[in-house]
Amino acid sequence: MKTKIALLFGVILLLSSCGKTSPTPVAQSKPTSTDQTAFNFSPSEKPTLSLIPRADGHLLTMKIDNIPSKLVSLEYELVYTASDNGNDIEKGLGDTVKLNNEPSLTRDLLLGTASCTSGCKYKYDNNVNSGTVTLTFMTADNQVNTFDAPFTLDSGADIKKTGGMFLKDNSMGFKGKPISSADYYVLVKNYLGGFSVFSSGNGKGTVTENTPSSLTKKDKTTLTGDYLP
Repeated sequence: MKTKIALLFGVILLLSSCGKTSPTPVAQSKPTSTDQTAFNFSPSEKPTLSLIPRADGHLLTMKIDNIPSKLVSLEYELVYTASDNGNDIEKGLGDTVKLNNEPSLTRDLLLGTASCTSGCKYKYDNNVNSGTVTLTFMTADNQVNTFDAPFTLDSGADIKKTGGMFLKDNSMGFKGKPISSADYYVLVKNYLGGFSVFSSGNGKGTVTENTPSSLTKKDKTTLTGDYLP
């Protein structure tokens, strides 16, 4: 009798062990990134990205222009670093938008949270000065183009203190000073191989040098505009 029980117990263990190592068909059938094909925009198709800071620096207006008609959807994600009780924390927001031949898209990106149950109350994130906007465009036949656009957010007063404005990795930026200390500025990498600067004000100031030096800026009496190869 003991021998039969031992054999039965051994069979159960063997079947249980086999079940744990067998592949799961459901997991294999899930879509993966290999189901998509990457594509590149032609020079005339490349979209333009604007990140315009509000006067208080707590909101960025994202504008995407020159969206090709072949695209059917756009996914955007904003990730940035803020401080909470002395600790750096990563925050983010995003959405997926269906495109119906719209050549442009505008979204307000709040750097904080809003509660609008009975009148809107806002809690803004502190010390936001850098982040990344990721744009993923998709065509009807499942082709995608993904672009990461790192950005820096500074006040005019901060730029005057440091003598310039650069991305966090210092790969792109400029030396110069704004006229107004109260305005906010955003420097963001663009689709054209350089970077662009936007301001909550008129952006007037002086640009003395830009990085990399291969980039050019037509009007150096304003900090805002495109710095292009």
